Amino acid sequence: MSTAIRVTDLARTFPVRGGLFSQPRMLRAVENASFALPSGGTFGLVGESGSGKSTLAKIVLGADQPTRGEVRFGDRVFGKETRDSDRRWRQRAVQAVLQDPFGSLDPQMNIGDIVLEPLRIQRRGFARDALEKRLDELLAQVGLPAEFKRRRPGELSGGQRQRVAIARALVLEPEILVLDEPVSALDVSIQAQVLNLLKDLQDALGLSYLLISHDLAVVAFMSSHIGVLYLGRFMEQGTREDIVQRAGHPYTHALIAACEPDALDVQAIGGEIPSPLAPPAGCVFHTRCPCARDVCREDAPPVHRLSATHHVTCHFPLTSKA
Repeated sequence: MSTAIRVTDLARTFPVRGGLFSQPRMLRAVENASFALPSGGTFGLVGESGSGKSTLAKIVLGADQPTRGEVRFGDRVFGKETRDSDRRWRQRAVQAVLQDPFGSLDPQMNIGDIVLEPLRIQRRGFARDALEKRLDELLAQVGLPAEFKRRRPGELSGGQRQRVAIARALVLEPEILVLDEPVSALDVSIQAQVLNLLKDLQDALGLSYLLISHDLAVVAFMSSHIGVLYLGRFMEQGTREDIVQRAGHPYTHALIAACEPDALDVQAIGGEIPSPLAPPAGCVFHTRCPCARDVCREDAPPVHRLSATHHVTCHFPLTSKA
C-alpha cells in the first residue's frame, strides 16, 4: 500500500522565557514522532489538549517547521530545506478543515466568495461561468443548495458553516485533508452528519485524511490507523482494531474509559497533563498511570511491538504477562 504522508523522527521545541532576564527554557511540543498515513486512508491523532496534536498538524500543513526530522509526501521531502516547487505543491495538495466553522470563515464575505477564494489566491485562469459551475458542484458535494452561495456565514447553522469550510478545502482538488477537531464545535446531533459526509467524500474523491481529535470515539469511527499522543510522544500506534479492541497502554485505556464509561476492563485517570516545560522523568505518563512502578519513574519505556501493525511505548503493556 502506498503512503500519502510519512513522518520520521519529528521533533519541535520552542524556547520559552519566564522573565525578561531569565534564560529560556525549552518546551518540547513534539518528541521523536513517527507515523505513516496510507493513501486513501485516515490516520487519527488522539490525545488531550497539550499533547502535541495541533503542532504536528501545523508542521504537516507547512504552517510551522520541525526542529528535527522530516515529513514526506510520496517522493517530496519537507524538513529544514524544502524546494519551492514542493512548497507550491503542498499549498494546493494539502488543505485544512479547522475546528471553529465560524471563526475560520470571514463574516463579511458571502459563501460563494469564501469557497472560491483559494482559486483566486492561486490565480487560476477560470472564466466566470466555469467558476460558477465549479462552485455549484462543490456546494452540491457537501450537501448545500446552490442558492446558499449568496448568503453570509452568520445566516448558516454550525453544521452548514462546516460544510462550507469543507467545500473551500476541496476547491483546489487536494489529495490530503488535515481535519483539526472538525466536529468538536458542533452539536452532537450534527457531528455524525458531518463525519459521514467526510467519509463519503473520501470514498468518492480518494482523499487521505490526517484527523486530529481529543475524542477517541470520533477517531475510531473515522480512522484506519490511530496514534495515541501524550506530551508530544506516541504512547501507542496501530490499526483501528489494534487500538480499540487490543489497547496495550494505560493511557489508551483511559481514553476509552472517557468515551465509554461503562466499558469493561478500562480505568479512568485523574489529574491533568503535566507542563511540557517540565515533563516527568522516566515515562512521561507515570504521574497519572494506575499501573506505574518504580522503573516507570526512572527510565524511559521501550517500544514493545505487539504485532506487525501494533506497538506500545510502555514498560508493562497491559496485554503482556508482566
